[in-house]
Amino acid sequence: MPRTMLLKHHESGLAKTSGTHQSPRMSITNGGAKLRDIAELLGCSVATVSNAINGRGRMSVEMRQMILDKCAELNFVPNSAGRSLRLQRTDAVGVIYAPSFAELFGNVFYARIMEGLAETFGAAGLDLVLGNRRDADGLPSVVRQGKVDALVVLAGVFTAADYEALRLCPVPLCIVDGYVRSFDADSLTSDGFGGAQQVAEHLWQNGHRSVLMIAYRSPLYNIEQRIAGFFSGLRACGLEVSETESLIRVDNDDEAARELLARLDSAEPPTAVFTVNDTMALHLMDALEQAGRTVPDDVSIVGFDDDPMASRARPPLTTVGLKKRDIGAVSARLLLERLANPDKPIVQQVQPTRLVIRESVAQL
Repeated sequence: MPRTMLLKHHESGLAKTSGTHQSPRMSITNGGAKLRDIAELLGCSVATVSNAINGRGRMSVEMRQMILDKCAELNFVPNSAGRSLRLQRTDAVGVIYAPSFAELFGNVFYARIMEGLAETFGAAGLDLVLGNRRDADGLPSVVRQGKVDALVVLAGVFTAADYEALRLCPVPLCIVDGYVRSFDADSLTSDGFGGAQQVAEHLWQNGHRSVLMIAYRSPLYNIEQRIAGFFSGLRACGLEVSETESLIRVDNDDEAARELLARLDSAEPPTAVFTVNDTMALHLMDALEQAGRTVPDDVSIVGFDDDPMASRARPPLTTVGLKKRDIGAVSARLLLERLANPDKPIVQQVQPTRLVIRESVAQL
């Protein structure tokens, strides 16, 4: 029907509404726009309005746009619960993190990843739902209750038991910042092995032959990759090293500081230290300053992650950088592709890293 005829039809239809019958405009004023209100205003069926909103059905481009424009004008919001039941989807993705979301929001690394996730899912019309509660068997409540179509696992500190609880997860999931060989799921992590190799080469090129690495005792995938890459890089440079002597495992940053200060007072002190992340590196720099030591004159320090504080440290910290926002965005795209094609092969994505050279490494 031509647009002019449509408008005449609307006017005549509205003019006939009287008495005890509520007009579409009264319904909109009193209770918010509904599908039938939009349909009556535009002189089409409720099914046509529904199809236009959901991108289905055969209609002219002009008609579809007219419907969408009217929905926007009246601030029409579809009933998501009813639509979810009909379409068997929620248009939401869950996010879980251990040990708690309170810790997540104080973590610069994961905050940037969350930005990439939110932006990419938002552009695709999906909301993020924080799964801050898990049932007794470890399955997130948002999954068990059918509130999400997929699940993002921010896996930085997830244990083997955490992964076991997710094996029977009924929705697609993506492991972010972690990888489990025996787990059949899409995953994305940074190239910790390659980044640590770059650190080893940089220290060698600057004349360092007595080097040390400090890492947490937790057997996480990312930690093990950084350890393996560092010692592989040292051996590739021709340096004979023993992990038993050149690797210190600690439970926390205070223990790392005590161990380093003890090594600096030993008969063969290290000239350079590579830490498993920037948090530890910056803590060591503070501890060294309090002990009257200077970086890099007494010992060189290298971190990993390139957190914002790394460039503001004194001296600025040499570290391994990675694009955290991209990790979130790429992870979101992996899940969107999985939702569109559930049977496609599993993807194990590795995001590149790069050495960021600053002033915390001395040239000997």
